[in-house]
Formats: sequence, C-alpha cells, structure tokens
Amino acid sequence: MKSNASRRQASASYLDTLRSEFDELTQQLQEAETAANTAQQEADAKRRAYHELEQRSNSTHWSVTEQRLFREKNQLEAIARQLQQDLVPLREEHARLKWKVQAPAQLEAARVEMAALTDQRTALAQEIHKARTLQPQLDARIEAVEQQIDRDTQSTANHLINAGELTALPAALASLHAELTATRHTRDEVARRIQTLQSEHDALPDQVRLARDSYRGAQAIVAELELQEQLPAFIGVIARAAVARHRAGFTREQGRYEIEIPLEALEAANTALDADRSAR
Repeated sequence: MKSNASRRQASASYLDTLRSEFDELTQQLQEAETAANTAQQEADAKRRAYHELEQRSNSTHWSVTEQRLFREKNQLEAIARQLQQDLVPLREEHARLKWKVQAPAQLEAARVEMAALTDQRTALAQEIHKARTLQPQLDARIEAVEQQIDRDTQSTANHLINAGELTALPAALASLHAELTATRHTRDEVARRIQTLQSEHDALPDQVRLARDSYRGAQAIVAELELQEQLPAFIGVIARAAVARHRAGFTREQGRYEIEIPLEALEAANTALDADRSAR
C-alpha cells in the first residue's frame, strides 16, 4: 500500500496541472457554448423576422428591408454554424481532459465496486448452498409426515369403526396436517428463493466484467499520468539517443524512440497492477 500511495503522491503535481487546464477549458467551453447558443437564438429570431416580413409582403419583388433582413439572416446563420463547429474540438479536448482528471477517482470507485460484487457473489453462493441443503431435509420431513398421517388416519378410522360412533379426531392428526401444509409451503418458498438468488448470481459476471473494464481503463490512464509525472527526469536522455540515431542515419524519425521493455519488468508490472486491484 505504501508504494501505491507514493505513486499517487508522485503524480499529484502533474495531475494538479491537468486539473488547472481542465478548469480553464471548462470555463472556455461554457463561454463558447453560451456564445453559440446566443448566436443561434439571434439567427433564429432574424429568420423568423425575415419569413414574417416575406409572408406579409404582397409584392413579387424584394423590398430593401427584405434584402437587408435576408443578408443579416444569412450572416447570423453562418456565425452560428461556425460557433457550433468551433465547439467540436473544444468538447473533444474537454472530454479527454475530464477522463484523465477523473481517472484516479474512477479507479478507486471501480475497485470498490469490484470488491462489492465479489463479496455479493460469495454471499449469494452461500445463500444458494444453504437453501439447497435445506431442500432435501424438507422433502424428507414431508415424506415422513405424509407416512405418519397415513398411519394415524388408518388408526383413527379403525378406532371409529370399532367404536361404532363418531368421536373427536385426535389432536395429533390435525397437528400433522398443519405441519405438512407449512412444510410444503416452506419447500415452495425455498425453491422460489433459490431461483431468485440464482438469477442474481448469474447476472453478476456481466456486472463484474463491466466493472473490470472500467477499472482497467482508469488504471491505464493513471499509469500514464504517473509516467508523464516522471518523464521529465529522463526525457533528455531519450531525446539525446533519438537525435543521435537520426543523425547517424539509423532512423528517419528523430521525434520518436522505441524502447524494448525487459520481460522481468513486464512481469513485475503485471504483478503490481493485479496487486493494485486487490488492494482494499
């Protein structure tokens, strides 16, 4: 846990920079959206004014006012279209920065959700096992009660025949019938409960997959943030190697340098990423 905390602390300054950029871009986007909406409203108003004037006019020729409104309408519509087009890159950049800024919180939220789903799956499995264990016990009890009722019913019938008159039924027989009804009802309720629990349990893999995908996406962004935070410490060495290779004619690109990652480092990274996910 210490290593995780230290990495998050190490990337704090770079993340703070991104947050500042995001806040500035959010303000810029809000202002741009307000300007675009205002321009669209003005264009709509001018369009309505032009069409209303056109409908009132009985002449087959454009009046000076109509020509002026038509030009103003076209100009405002062009401005509104341009402002809407200008919003596209702003929104794309805003979404990109938002994903980066929110990645640490999304990573933790996905981790908590995955842990909760794992606990829920375990609890459901235990409840299903407990209910299924109870089923044969109920079946056995129902069979035993039914047999006892058959015996007691026959015994009561013989007693009545021998007595030659009606007498009160034994309380034990009535009690057995009540127990049989209750036990059968319990068995039906247990079967319905198992079906409900199993449906919930069967739906969990999809929920776990979505949470895992969300976690891995946020984890990749956080790892990139950590890289960007530490990159200035060794970017100069990489740049020197890239420029030297370009000068020597080993490559046509000097702005890119490919590094082969040792297998040991990849295995260590996989282990560390898995440990991050299991940390609670």
